[in-house]
Amino acid sequence: MADIAAVAGTSHSPMLGLEPEKMWGLRAEHDKANTELYDTDGVIRPYDELAERAGDRYLAELTPEVWDRKFSQAQADIERLAEDLVSLELDAVVIVGDDQDELFTHRNLPSIAVYHGEEMTTHHPVEMGLGPRIIEVQRRLGMDGDTYPADAKLGRHIIESLVDQGFDISSSDSTAPDTGFGHAFAWVAGKLLRGHAVPFVPILLNTYFKPNQPTPGRCYDLGVALRRAVESVPGDARVGVVASGGLSHFVVDAELDRTLLDAMSDHDAATLRGLPAHRMDSGTSELRNWITAAGAGSHLSTQWVDYLPAYRTPAGTGVGLAFGLWA
Repeated sequence: MADIAAVAGTSHSPMLGLEPEKMWGLRAEHDKANTELYDTDGVIRPYDELAERAGDRYLAELTPEVWDRKFSQAQADIERLAEDLVSLELDAVVIVGDDQDELFTHRNLPSIAVYHGEEMTTHHPVEMGLGPRIIEVQRRLGMDGDTYPADAKLGRHIIESLVDQGFDISSSDSTAPDTGFGHAFAWVAGKLLRGHAVPFVPILLNTYFKPNQPTPGRCYDLGVALRRAVESVPGDARVGVVASGGLSHFVVDAELDRTLLDAMSDHDAATLRGLPAHRMDSGTSELRNWITAAGAGSHLSTQWVDYLPAYRTPAGTGVGLAFGLWA
C-alpha cells in the first residue's frame, strides 16, 4: 500500500525573503499601524497598548546581531529541510495551507477544500500596501505565477476517501484566469522544492476567516483521515505532507508555539486536539495547518525541529519561525 513517508512543517514569512535590515524593520513599521493585532489571549489590542504591557521584555531581541543570527539560522533550516525532503524521493507531496482571498472569496468560503487538477499555478505577487519591495520578497519566496505538476488522481482519491470518512469536502480541479494558489503553496513548490518535479496535492483550510474555521480537533482528525486515505491508495507510493505557515504572528505567542511543537514530537493527540482556538486568529491561525499534518504523521519519528521566535518590535510583534521533519 501507499504510505505517508514524511511530515514536514515550515514557516513562509516575508521575513525570510530579505535580510533583516531590509525587511524586518519594514514589517515592524507595518505592525505599528496594524489595528487588528491579536494578543496572546486572542484579544485585539492597539500597538501602543501591547508595547506598554511588554515594557522592556523584548528589547534585547531587537538588535541587528540577534536579527542577523535568527535570519541566518532560518535560512540554514530551510536548506536543510529542502535537502531532507528531496533525499526521501517522495512520489507526491500534499501541501496543507490556507487560502487568504487568493482562490476563494467570502461569497464562497469552504472550511476544507482539496484540489484535484493536473497542474497547480501560483498567484502573482501582491503589493499588500507595503511598497514595491514586498513584490521582490514574494518572488524570492516562490510566488511568481508559475505552474507546477499536480497529482489529480491522488487528489481525487483523497477527496473520495475523506467523504467516505465523514468529512464534507469542497473540491476544485482548476483555477480561474488571473488567479492562483497563494503563498502557502507557492513557498513549498517555488522555494522549498524548486527544481524538483514532484507532483502536489493542495489541501486548503480556512484558517483565517470566521465563522467556519475548522477547530483544532477537526484539523487533527482530518490529518488522521488523510493518512487513511493515502494508505488506501493501491501501489507503494511514498507521500509527503508539508504544513505551510505560521507559527504565531503577528504577535508572537511562543508558549503556544512550543506547546504545539512539543505535542507533535510527543504524538500527544489530546494536547493537539485541545489547543485553544481563541488564540488562533489572524496569522496564528496557521497553526491549524501543522495540527493537520501532525494527525497525518502520528506514526513517524521526530528527526529535527527548530523554533526561532523572531521579534521585530518592543510590543512583541513578529513571527514564530519554525521548521521540522518527522519521518
